[in-house]
Amino acid sequence: MIYGVPARVAFIVTLAAMMSGCVTTGDRAAVPEPQLEGARVAGYGDIRFWGDEVTPTIEAVIRRQYRQVKAAALAGERAASTRKADFLAISGGGGDGAYAAGFLTGWSSSGRRPQFEVVTGVSTGALAAPFAFLGSQYDSVLKDLYTKYGDSDLVIDRGLLGLLGSSLYDTAPLKRLIEQYMTDDVLNAIAREYSIGRRLLVQTTNIDAQRPVIWDLSAIAASQQPDRRDLIVRVLLASSAIPGVFPPVRIQVNANGRVYDELHVDGGVTAQLFFAPPRTRFTRFEQLAFGRARERTLYVIRNGKLTPDYKPTEDGAFPLAIRSISTMTKYQGLADLRRLDRIAGETNANVLFTSIPPDFANVARSEFDRTYMEELFRVGERMGRSGQGWRSGPPPAPALAL
Repeated sequence: MIYGVPARVAFIVTLAAMMSGCVTTGDRAAVPEPQLEGARVAGYGDIRFWGDEVTPTIEAVIRRQYRQVKAAALAGERAASTRKADFLAISGGGGDGAYAAGFLTGWSSSGRRPQFEVVTGVSTGALAAPFAFLGSQYDSVLKDLYTKYGDSDLVIDRGLLGLLGSSLYDTAPLKRLIEQYMTDDVLNAIAREYSIGRRLLVQTTNIDAQRPVIWDLSAIAASQQPDRRDLIVRVLLASSAIPGVFPPVRIQVNANGRVYDELHVDGGVTAQLFFAPPRTRFTRFEQLAFGRARERTLYVIRNGKLTPDYKPTEDGAFPLAIRSISTMTKYQGLADLRRLDRIAGETNANVLFTSIPPDFANVARSEFDRTYMEELFRVGERMGRSGQGWRSGPPPAPALAL
């Protein structure tokens, strides 16, 4: 989600609430509720699963992954992976994603950055995730993504037309940018990592079902389907599609012999951070695959502050809506951190997290202010290089993070 909430965003939220009883599905062929579980993207196997429950699909995905991990270790690749695993989760945050880009770059230069078995991303974190997954040789791409492009490079303001359609902005420029960087070489590199048990996961929100969907981009890349690039681009675009602000993304699926479309929006609608569905029993799967529970560390990069930012608020509908959305997002991110910490504790894993320092005082002048993002990238780079940005045990409240 974007880090700054302009007045028109608040307006569209208010307008949507007023008109919610008048909305129709138009020309959509939405998946009927009884068919939700059986909906599949044609030509693909287990490339996605619900993010809010453990299903046979996610269990099959984990078993397949651990077989690949074990086979790769026996072949001499990632030899320590049957004993130890590192994971990375990157949050939403719009232009604040420059913090993660800088942090990862600085972490690489320190020589201490591990290879992650699983990388997850939401919204802006989803856009960064493929290059974080592929390692430090793609740090220059991360820097470009978060320092070279501003508002006009990413979105087109639709003006008054936006109030009458599905979004305030047209994201055609962002789609072209994703296509520019998600080349066949990048997809083939991701596919190679998939074959040795590594996974690249991003989250969208199925807005019809009101549920999070986790997409395995590494499995899509490894499928070698002719439309794999188009599907990955659409999923990445959907993960950052803030409802009402950016247009939703339709994804065609088959269910019960018929063709339908699903409407996917920003993964941050359901969670700013994710790793796996609740109550996923990693220890049991590891014991079956490796004969032991592995040493696990989950690193979390929160593209935002955990501390409150004092700001006198005007007593008007739009200023109150803007401030409320900002506050809600901050607390949602904190709740997600607590959830990840609890899940990790249940499986004897370690969690380390970093977030934008509370003393970073710069203010963005727009949704994607290049000057702001360049400075935030430098701050993240310093934090990543020093190794002093990590904390354990999420604070119980934003004020206690001061």
